[in-house]
Amino acid sequence: MADEFSQTEEAAGAYTQLTQVRVPLEQAGEAFATRDASGRIPIVLIPAQLNRVRNELVIAGVVVLLGAILVHLIADQPVLIPIGIVLALLLIIVGIYRSFIVRVPEGANALLAKGGRYTKTIGSGISIIPPFIVVTHLVTRREIPFDVPVVEAPTKDNVRAGVDTLITFNIADPYKFVYSISADDFDEVFQAACQDGLRHLVRSTMGEQVADLAKRDLTGFRDELSAELEPYGVQISKVTVTYAQPSPDVMRSLEARQLASVQQSEQAEKQVLAVLRQRDAEKLAHQEVLARVEREKDLLQLKIQEARLQRQLAEMEAEAEECRLAKLEQRLKDYPNAARWIWETEKLGVSRALAGNTRAVLQVGQANEILSAFTLREMMEEDGDANAA
Repeated sequence: MADEFSQTEEAAGAYTQLTQVRVPLEQAGEAFATRDASGRIPIVLIPAQLNRVRNELVIAGVVVLLGAILVHLIADQPVLIPIGIVLALLLIIVGIYRSFIVRVPEGANALLAKGGRYTKTIGSGISIIPPFIVVTHLVTRREIPFDVPVVEAPTKDNVRAGVDTLITFNIADPYKFVYSISADDFDEVFQAACQDGLRHLVRSTMGEQVADLAKRDLTGFRDELSAELEPYGVQISKVTVTYAQPSPDVMRSLEARQLASVQQSEQAEKQVLAVLRQRDAEKLAHQEVLARVEREKDLLQLKIQEARLQRQLAEMEAEAEECRLAKLEQRLKDYPNAARWIWETEKLGVSRALAGNTRAVLQVGQANEILSAFTLREMMEEDGDANAA
């Protein structure tokens, strides 16, 4: 881990993200939009030539004027003198006039100096400035992203963690920035300040909370960093944590804890589901019991109603039989002779049946019954003889 940390520090020191270049003032706009071989866009431009007078035009004017005079002296051509003077003045005026016009590209500020001393800062656009006031630097006004390499530091609970951060800043005071430090040196100073602040931030965080740095409000860290870089005229706009992760061992431990937590949650859900299913089954069984009780209750009610109907029917039959017997008894009382005649007729029929069956065994009781039986037999015989005659 220590070797990886040293390699990270060496790589951070070998790589710079901020640079300044020296180009002609006329190419400043193109230079601010062109990346170098390392992919860096300069934040400060230094004019390659502070003197803005077009010396070549002034020299050309002087040469033309001297040539016209020389030709006049040699060839005796006085007409060339005015032409040479006019042409020479024209070239000199153009060369000097161009030096009054200063074009500052969009998104940049220009620092002016007179006699080697800073005078003021002007913004983008075309300005008329005397040639004796020179443009010393052009400084970008755009937001500049700065990637702070991975910083590895122990957390509050002594767990090593790596944090990668993207910081956006802008040069609020070009004068302080240009005359306090160069762009290359500021790169190193800025990296050191950011890494130191991130280490303090990691040390104040628990290992399990390192991954949450990307979601945390880092306004305090941004303000502290802005205050530290204020002498250089730099203002921090935004701090974004792009990578925050503990060591692999801690990550595996956290993943194991999360997996255990997920499994515990799943087990709890299964238990809750099982309890709900059991409750549903008990509720369903209770409903079935209630339904069966209701069915048995209805069946019992039907049987009770059937028994009541049978009892009512028996009572009605008994009443009918009682009524019939009462009527029969009343008739017997009203017509005693008819009842006696019917009784005798029945007895006679029985006697005839017995007389016709010689094998029948007659069980007799009292003597009068035997006498009656013989009397009946004699009567039957007499009737038979009468019929034969």
